[in-house]
Amino acid sequence: MALCSMTGFGQAVVEQESYRAKVEIRSVNHRFAEFNIRAPRDLLFVEEEIRAYLSTRLARGRSDVFVSVEEVAARPYNVQVDWGLFDALCRVEREAAARSGQVAPASVSWTTWLTYPNVLQVQSAVNEIEPLRRVVMAAVKQACDALVAMREREGARLKQDLLAKLSELSRVVGGMSDVSGEVNQQLRDKLQQRLAEWLPQVDEQRLLMEVSLLAERSSVDEELVRLRSHIDEFQSSLGEGSPVGRRLDFIVQEMHREVNTIGSKSSDIRMSKAVVNAKTIVEQLREQVQNIE
Repeated sequence: MALCSMTGFGQAVVEQESYRAKVEIRSVNHRFAEFNIRAPRDLLFVEEEIRAYLSTRLARGRSDVFVSVEEVAARPYNVQVDWGLFDALCRVEREAAARSGQVAPASVSWTTWLTYPNVLQVQSAVNEIEPLRRVVMAAVKQACDALVAMREREGARLKQDLLAKLSELSRVVGGMSDVSGEVNQQLRDKLQQRLAEWLPQVDEQRLLMEVSLLAERSSVDEELVRLRSHIDEFQSSLGEGSPVGRRLDFIVQEMHREVNTIGSKSSDIRMSKAVVNAKTIVEQLREQVQNIE
């Protein structure tokens, strides 16, 4: 599977039967998958289906979905009139006119009573729910395809950038390893010389043991091994594709931990400079990982 960014945009317009549906999906970074659907009230019945479909395509990110529908062809309607209610309203009007002293009213306000609640009812002659559902879901799927394609293109660019940064970090770690070997040897030589000056009668074997212990405490070999392992794991995860953002975020945290430990153990100026460079690269990796699904 391709590596995907969490940011993207997809749009589609689909016309089927009597409807034209337009769907826009915009996604941004988020720790989890979140879908906010904005649609007219008469499309509430399809919102859950939209959400369920998007959850199968988008593993992470906040997605705002905008849905609109318009009719493009006339539909047949059934018009029903409650004539009993209509006659009753007209009769009351005539009685009211007679009570007010008008023997014969000029006309009955039949147009008024037709608009009275529950007198006139207009209903579609066909079931409009299923055609609406079909056209909306078709537009959602096409818009989602466009969104995923954009996220994959952005993900490919992120992958190249991350691989370049990993390569640079590997180079810095290699330099750390070289410096570490030199520092360890220098430390052993210096400690051995000083102890020999202070305690000339110390047993040679005991002296070498003490020197080795002191040098081991300041060694960063284990941290460098783990840091290389994290780099390999990061690169391997990139090859697996999305969803992998959370794993990459965890690996970057471990990288940062190892670099900090190396910095705290070493006092050599060359190692300090390398640690600064490594921290900069790891921070850049962390920022980019926040965009990955």
